[in-house]
Amino acid sequence: AWRKWVTYDAVLLFLGITMLVTIIFTVMAMNAAELNPDARAALLEGDRDAALPAMASAFAQAASYFDTLFFVFIAIVGWKASVGLFDAFARGQSDMSYYFLPGAKKFKMAQLYSMYLWGVLIFGILILNFGPADGPTQILDILAFLSAFVMGAYCLVLAAVNNKNLPKKIRPHFLITAVLIFGGLGYLTAIFYSVIRFGVSDIG
Repeated sequence: AWRKWVTYDAVLLFLGITMLVTIIFTVMAMNAAELNPDARAALLEGDRDAALPAMASAFAQAASYFDTLFFVFIAIVGWKASVGLFDAFARGQSDMSYYFLPGAKKFKMAQLYSMYLWGVLIFGILILNFGPADGPTQILDILAFLSAFVMGAYCLVLAAVNNKNLPKKIRPHFLITAVLIFGGLGYLTAIFYSVIRFGVSDIG
């Protein structure tokens, strides 16, 4: 069951949604920068509010449905990032609370998960609707850095744990370990290069 879930998560959620959609979105954004000088300027200046409409306008010049398709890809990437982030937070907190917080075992693991999940969802909705005007942008900037940094660190830790703690029978092939190490180093290198070279962290 564990192997099936890991395979499902890796193939469908990570490769099928995150990687492919992100690559397509990136290619579309690069193409928009070539078609529309305003989109290019907005992208280079980091002006999200101006960049998105400019990119959509660039695609509309090619075909009327391209601008809608562009926002569909943005929505898919945002949905996957949000669901993955909230789910990971709720799973981690509920697991630690259940085993290490006194009295937490009065609740089922699923109940703790639901409390954390709905708590962070409600918090996010309140910030978006009633928080400071630049609150959502600041949160997105923080998450942009953390998403790449944590994923890089996670890949390296996972590679080490797999080869040190798992029984040999279910230990991943060395090629999988090599991919994890390469991916982790790639994430960390990209995020720190982006911060040092460009002063930004939203490399996604």
